[in-house]
Amino acid sequence: MGLTVREMLGAEFFKDFKVIGGHEGLDKQIQGIAVFDAPDGYNWTKGRELIISSGYLFQQQPKLFQEYVKTDVFREISGMGIKLDRYIKSVPDNIIAIFNEYKIPLISIPKRPSWMDIMYQLNVLVMNRNIKQFRIRNINPRSFSNLSYQSRKINKILSQMEGEMNFPSMLYDLSSEKAYYSSPEFIKLMEDLNIEDFWKPSFDSTQEILCDNLNIIRYRFIDEKYDKPYSWITIPITVEDKIKAYFVVVEATGLIDYFDQFALRIGFLLLQSLYEQILVAQSIGDTGFENFINEIITGALSNDEIISKRASDIGLDINLNYYLVLMKEKGKKSHSSSSRKELKEVINSSISHMQARIAMIDDSSCIFLIPVEDSISYERNLQEMEKSAETFKKRIESKIDNTEVVFGVSDISDTVFEIKRNYTRCLQAIKMGQLLYPKEYYLKYSDLGVFAWMDIKEDELEIMLKDIKLLTENPEYRELIETLRVYLECKMNYSLTAKQLFIHINTVRKRIGEINDLINFDIEDSMNRLKLEILLKLIK
Repeated sequence: MGLTVREMLGAEFFKDFKVIGGHEGLDKQIQGIAVFDAPDGYNWTKGRELIISSGYLFQQQPKLFQEYVKTDVFREISGMGIKLDRYIKSVPDNIIAIFNEYKIPLISIPKRPSWMDIMYQLNVLVMNRNIKQFRIRNINPRSFSNLSYQSRKINKILSQMEGEMNFPSMLYDLSSEKAYYSSPEFIKLMEDLNIEDFWKPSFDSTQEILCDNLNIIRYRFIDEKYDKPYSWITIPITVEDKIKAYFVVVEATGLIDYFDQFALRIGFLLLQSLYEQILVAQSIGDTGFENFINEIITGALSNDEIISKRASDIGLDINLNYYLVLMKEKGKKSHSSSSRKELKEVINSSISHMQARIAMIDDSSCIFLIPVEDSISYERNLQEMEKSAETFKKRIESKIDNTEVVFGVSDISDTVFEIKRNYTRCLQAIKMGQLLYPKEYYLKYSDLGVFAWMDIKEDELEIMLKDIKLLTENPEYRELIETLRVYLECKMNYSLTAKQLFIHINTVRKRIGEINDLINFDIEDSMNRLKLEILLKLIK
């Protein structure tokens, strides 16, 4: 969308331009300028231009003006300006009447300004108005984790883009695999296209480079459904030589105009700037938060007064309660710096819907500090965390080869002053949880029960198993171990054990007798039974 004739005439530069006809058309949109100083020049106008002329042609060919205002292309223009008193002194009344009839402004242009000055000033007006329309404040680094801020700004830019150009737009964020739309109109115009088709078409199409430096490309393809080729414009959003998102404007069967390209470029630059600001803000915020977390969990920061000040400096509310989640990569002790960066990018992109803060504490593990949402129940808070963990796991393991992650959760919320304690709980949840629930990846501290208070070292587990070593080392006795486990869980009830294992009660008796013969362990003793139950839970 350009600007109206009325807006143009309201500018200081155009104050001496006088409307002499077509006053009712002052709200027509100008989408460009065309100079009419050749007899057939009007044949190459597209419509919605401001036509400017020195009047020389009309002096040399008096009938040309009358012929021009009768053409179809005349009716498509937004206005016409003539330098009166240069070659012609006035416009005939019958010509002015036609301008009035079609509500096309006819403007008397002063002698002084050159065509270049008029074009330049009109361009400046359009650019200034677009910049004002798209005004967006910088991001406060302290609020970098509030990615809903990013979403709001993206939506604002896209909606203003559609308002300016009358063409719907989309931004697709590659990290989060999330699409933002200026309006539902974009989805309607997508029809059968896939999201990836907008930057990597899966069908035959042509490409027109609109701007080589910014890699702005117009894609077009011919379909029998349309009278004209279907088209869209795609611009990659790149930060540190890596494409972060794609900005797309769907033209469908129309094309953006000259002044629309100003809005297109301004919109792109704002989105590009937004992504760069987010990157800088995340870098600043991550560093401060990571230092804060690492100093707390290592014991270097323990004074409550200093913790309070440091927390405030990095935007943490000391009055809020938080859950702590520890994510670790299983079986990996270290990564290259590029792998660590990739891990951080995947994690950052996966928390766009949460108010979580992230701190990498080593190359293969990180901490999530998640504020408690008071508007929902305790159970709902935990459910949301578990759903997020599932999302993280899928995204990380799909993005990074040969990676498997496990989560330790301190589901006991507390303030920032208890971060170290909750971190210890997360470590215990992972350590004991992997022994008790080897198939689970989401391990809550509260699920450990009394095992939360145990410090069992894997290398010492063998020592504890010495009494039942004969059973645990021989693969042939796996059936006996399972029978013993269920037998103890069923309070040494033969009948219940048989039902649980779907075997005959005599088979249970026979197996228990065989177990008593193989091991030197009195399971009639209550303390022995407790020790045996614990050991059977710990062995894999």
